[in-house]
Amino acid sequence: MTVHIDNEQLAELKEVLEDEFGILISTYLADAKLRLQLIEQGLQNQDYDAVRLAAHSLKGASANLGALLLAELCEKLEHDCKVGQTQGCDILLKKMEVEFITIQVELLML
Repeated sequence: MTVHIDNEQLAELKEVLEDEFGILISTYLADAKLRLQLIEQGLQNQDYDAVRLAAHSLKGASANLGALLLAELCEKLEHDCKVGQTQGCDILLKKMEVEFITIQVELLML
């Protein structure tokens, strides 16, 4: 079974942040949507530096929240753009979008 969110990591964040936890979740979800849009725009414009930067940002935010599979996909996209391996980046984006939807559902059910 695929683990989409590290629940232990998320529980620790919830304990530390208390009342601010909901703000963290809504901020993450809004930011992640924006980063995915920036990645899509970057791919359409063949601006792989913009794609790399957006993927890097989303990777960090996702890892901090325990969304490790999404963070891994971001890392792969970031790496591929850095080394100029741009074939298949659109497929990676689709995988990231599907994973984000799964994460979003899990986070909104908390």
